[in-house]
Amino acid sequence: MFRMLSFSCVSTEYIIFFSAVFLIYAAVPKKLRAGTLACCGFLYAALVKPECALWAFAVCFITYLAGLLIQIRLINRKSAKPLLVCALTLVFGTLFLLKYAGVLLPVLFPDIPSDASAGIVLPVGLSFYSFAACGYLVDVYRGEREAEHSFIDYSLFLTLFPSFTAGPIERSRRLLAQIKEIGSVRVFDFSRIGSGATLMLWGYFLKLVVADRAAVVADAVFGNAWARDSFALLVGAVAYSVQIYADFAGLSCMALGGAKILGFDVIDNFDAPYLSGSIREFWRRWHISLSAWLRDYLYIPLGGNRRGAVRKYVNILIVFAVCGLWHGSRPTFLVWGLLHGVYQLIGGLTARKKRRAYEKLRIDPASFPFRVWRAACNFALVTLAWIFFRSDSLADAWIYISRMFTRPDPWNVLNGSMFRLGLDATEFGILLAASAVTFGVDLIRCRRKENVSQVLRRQHPIVRYALVAALLIAVLVFGRYGLAFPANAFIYAEF
Repeated sequence: MFRMLSFSCVSTEYIIFFSAVFLIYAAVPKKLRAGTLACCGFLYAALVKPECALWAFAVCFITYLAGLLIQIRLINRKSAKPLLVCALTLVFGTLFLLKYAGVLLPVLFPDIPSDASAGIVLPVGLSFYSFAACGYLVDVYRGEREAEHSFIDYSLFLTLFPSFTAGPIERSRRLLAQIKEIGSVRVFDFSRIGSGATLMLWGYFLKLVVADRAAVVADAVFGNAWARDSFALLVGAVAYSVQIYADFAGLSCMALGGAKILGFDVIDNFDAPYLSGSIREFWRRWHISLSAWLRDYLYIPLGGNRRGAVRKYVNILIVFAVCGLWHGSRPTFLVWGLLHGVYQLIGGLTARKKRRAYEKLRIDPASFPFRVWRAACNFALVTLAWIFFRSDSLADAWIYISRMFTRPDPWNVLNGSMFRLGLDATEFGILLAASAVTFGVDLIRCRRKENVSQVLRRQHPIVRYALVAALLIAVLVFGRYGLAFPANAFIYAEF
């Protein structure tokens, strides 16, 4: 395994860094704004580890130059494909080697110590800005956009620091257009700043109040799964589902809010995914930027659904295998990805039969009770897959799942044993209440198709300020931070 360092968005250092950047950004002339933020992006990477800034600069320079050369080749009617292939191979090859160093080094060099790969640092944000850069090159090659001539603007596109650590994977057509208009942005737009700050505050709530509490339960159960009964294992699996969603959604809200304060609208990576009625819908709502990237730059080029049903499902399995491998070298990630692919395959093959069954049984798929049932079933399938994602090995995952279905102890449901899974009754109550708030907000978002700040903006000012104040108090009072609690890194920062 490699070692991953992170300059956490919930750390005091990050808050100080962000505040300083904003003040500098507000003070510099408009023509220097893009360059200032680009330099701050590289500085952010350097604060994590100096090598991280070098990697970021290398990817920026190589793909910037490759984009210009591809554009020249296209204009001169010469083949640009070799250039594209070389650039993609260099970027993705580097990403592959760094992610799989723990697997490759022992195979290539059997005599080296088994822990030699532990010192290899995965540069912060590498997976995300590599995907963004390669998407940009493909867009240039396809003629969907012209190559960017400003290295400063291009660097800012890849290194915008609020979204640098863990995405979203932005598209060049969308973000570069905003960068070009950076001089017209009113820095002290208090409505925009308030909206961005609200999103960041909601991200802090998800991370510090929900995710870090759920992590205590999940770690306690997964760390000792062989000795747990079915009820404890079920609680641990659900806790991890809550943890990974609140953790990643919280990080995404912080990125969305931080970028908004600086005047940029980046992609919202989550849209109430656990309310989805199918796995296919889940992936339209979970990690939206990665799902869209894989669809546009892998699934469709493979043929999508244009070459028959068999090829369609093979393509789906390939995409989800790549998605699993993108997360890391453990076989559990691959199984997790393939399991989601199999879910979609089964869903597609049974779709027609299910529609006929609904008609015969006079079931309305759009009815509220049936939508609740579908969401519950979908959550169960996703939670089952998360067990592989969380486990250190396939053997651990198998032990976990087998015991979850074969070690029932009904008495443990009533004897308070859940309060011995790392959290006492009070802390567990806070987790349940915070999870209920998260679920309620997702219900509202799902209905109105808006994010948290947009929903609040519709409320009466008194109601809006009261809700924001309550959220701030909840973070300050119930957030798991400070000397009494361990600092939990964001799960997706390591990918």
